[in-house]
Amino acid sequence: MQFLIFTCSLVFIYFNYLVIKDLLKANSKTITLNNRFLRLINIVKFAPVIAFIILLVLVLFFFHTKSGIRLSHAWFISQFWAHATLFYFFYKIIKKKLNLIFAALSIIIAIYNTPLFHYEHLFVGRSVIVSDFFAILMFLSMWFTISKITMKLQH
Repeated sequence: MQFLIFTCSLVFIYFNYLVIKDLLKANSKTITLNNRFLRLINIVKFAPVIAFIILLVLVLFFFHTKSGIRLSHAWFISQFWAHATLFYFFYKIIKKKLNLIFAALSIIIAIYNTPLFHYEHLFVGRSVIVSDFFAILMFLSMWFTISKITMKLQH
């Protein structure tokens, strides 16, 4: 199961790259969005960081047990929730069903791993570090994708 989740993470990262290529090739007149969508997608860009900071504060002041695994869990799962939103946004822009399928897959992975005991069962030892690495890659990919999209759609 761990390998499947890491594979999905890599597919999501690569798919972000493909969507950027498609959007940069597309004519900007065919892609029209209102400012509300652009504001929402910029919020999605910061959502994983905000979730991590909130949980960091909670761990520092209230939840003193398993602090490392809790922070890793929050960082990893927030990436899947953010990617689900991003893929739904891609679906609204491009209207391809593959975006909707990836959004559903990301939601399923996020829901399955949201309970801490599922995450602890799957990721133990060094695999926690690997999950943090994949989460960082997913975050950077999402950040780069959203930045490119907003630059393209604002001009």
